[in-house]
Amino acid sequence: MRIRFWFRPILLLSCVSAFAQSPAGVLSFATVPLTPSVPENHEVRAESEALFYAPVNTLTAGVQKIILQQNAGIRVKLEMLEQNGYLYYLFQNEENSAFSIAGRGNYIVKRKLENGQFVQIKVFFRSDPGCFVRLYPQGQRSSMDVYLFDRPVDRGVLLPERISSLLTSPFSRVISLSRSTVDWETLLYSRSEAVDELVWKHVAAIRNALPTLSDGDDGALDAQRRYISIESGVPQGQTGGLNCSGFAKWIIDGFFHTQTGRYLEIEPLKEKHFDHRGNRWSLRFEEERDPYFGLDWSRNLASALWWAQGFPQTTPEDFDVRRVEYLAYREDVGFPVEDLKLLMFLEASANPGYFYIGSLNREYGTEPVLRQHFHMAVLFPYFTPSGSFRVAVFDRNRETTIDGTIKRFAGAYIHLVRLPVGESFLPPRPR
Repeated sequence: MRIRFWFRPILLLSCVSAFAQSPAGVLSFATVPLTPSVPENHEVRAESEALFYAPVNTLTAGVQKIILQQNAGIRVKLEMLEQNGYLYYLFQNEENSAFSIAGRGNYIVKRKLENGQFVQIKVFFRSDPGCFVRLYPQGQRSSMDVYLFDRPVDRGVLLPERISSLLTSPFSRVISLSRSTVDWETLLYSRSEAVDELVWKHVAAIRNALPTLSDGDDGALDAQRRYISIESGVPQGQTGGLNCSGFAKWIIDGFFHTQTGRYLEIEPLKEKHFDHRGNRWSLRFEEERDPYFGLDWSRNLASALWWAQGFPQTTPEDFDVRRVEYLAYREDVGFPVEDLKLLMFLEASANPGYFYIGSLNREYGTEPVLRQHFHMAVLFPYFTPSGSFRVAVFDRNRETTIDGTIKRFAGAYIHLVRLPVGESFLPPRPR
């Protein structure tokens, strides 16, 4: 079972999703903890049942036809393909006037060409190529593997029905048979409307303000909105700009100012927490290499914003993302960047209404090799009205993509701190 965090807004069992302002200034909300449905195409699969059992040498690959699913009122494209010794039946639901292989509710049935045996059924439960189940024949029963953003989260789940029965059953039947084992509430999480609309509003405000910013090494805005050098505190003048650390502060300032009427000072954000990270080897290189600057800076930003929301800090680690289902946290390192999309989905479905500062880190140098927190990004996960998962990633005065971030920093780790979105956001304008 997913572990809930002590500072999470209270979940109320209600038919309505809405925000309410708590005395401490944190937004609480109500939501409906129901499993959303996956678009079904079992009617079309049932109509095509004869094709499943026809001798493969009598079937023509490349055939395509579009069939109307009467009970759901959606169109389904049936396509048959041959590849690498297998015959594939593709049942693709129409979505946004188009058909795609990895669409939500789509089925792919796989048979061997040599003997016609069924190998597996693949079903996409989200509109993402990495979110699917594989169903395998296992005697009188079937076996299921579940993948969430390309990560196997359940393996060998036994279902008490033959694969032949599941060929024409609705996907809701698969969910029902595996509900005691598989966390479908999380896998199919779609949206908390008020929360996601608020996140979207803040993302749009950041996008609109990006052209007002300049880029500059070691740069940030001080409490008077002047471009200054983070290291020296000296104003940068007319050619000033923000680096990744200064840009993260700029976003936090947009929330902090609406709560306090002021912007953050630079010096408190540079505080080093020697008792909460590092080791005797890294301590000797604090001045020369400053290996934990990004970790300290992100934690200090999180502490400042939570303080503004009425939650004082006990330790610098209070707002770290540490306990996430399916993933293992490394102390002061975080999670592999390759798991970032899965990590963001799990966070957004378990704890709606938060955004994140990520401190990217990897090992650097030779004498000695030290883990260096070298870059920062700010991430806003949210769900679209159709239930699709998205992450807006902002990185040094620009917007990037989560897939691009994963590719760019492959092999690195990312340490996350969790921050409340707040009801209001007004990005500061540099002087």
